[in-house]
Amino acid sequence: MAVSGLLLGGFMLVHLGENLLLLKGEAAYNGWVEMLLANPVTPLLEIGLLFLFLAHIITGTWVRIEDFLKAPSGYETLRWQGGRTLGSATMLYTAAALLVYLVYHMLTFRFVDHSMGFYQMVTGAFRAPVFVALYVAGSAALALHLSHGMQSAFQTLGVNHPKYTPLIKAVGMLVAVLMTGFALISVYYLLGMDIKAAEAGYNIVIIR
Repeated sequence: MAVSGLLLGGFMLVHLGENLLLLKGEAAYNGWVEMLLANPVTPLLEIGLLFLFLAHIITGTWVRIEDFLKAPSGYETLRWQGGRTLGSATMLYTAAALLVYLVYHMLTFRFVDHSMGFYQMVTGAFRAPVFVALYVAGSAALALHLSHGMQSAFQTLGVNHPKYTPLIKAVGMLVAVLMTGFALISVYYLLGMDIKAAEAGYNIVIIR
């Protein structure tokens, strides 16, 4: 669970970088996506990514079941939820929310008609308030999940030292905060800030 979690955290950083290409414009984003689709290695990477998600979900579920069965009763049955931080206390709930959102995300972006172009498809979705609300909620759940999950994964792997643990926690928290970038990008398009920026740039050209 720890290894798959760390690898998925790394993937989310890469995915955030891909989403940031939206801000560079249609040509940059579509060019990147088309390059990925033309790469024969991409299907293998997608299969590997699917395996990581399944491994994380299955092992995570198994660990929670074991903890639940070992807990006697009453107050101690809640110990498996954590509780020292908001992230640790809500790991189960954010995991469930992320699973639901992952399915929705795939149905919205992966298994749909791409003929309009990937940039138009994504930015079009980001102009819909309901979708952005769900996207922001998913980003918040991801950030909260990683705020505890990253440092917990290192601890599970035995990396627990007074000298390095504070740094690991800080890096894990930084990664979690960066995940809010997904939400900010969606809000950027919802508010039409790309259109406003384009209009501002056009006006500057006219003045010159």
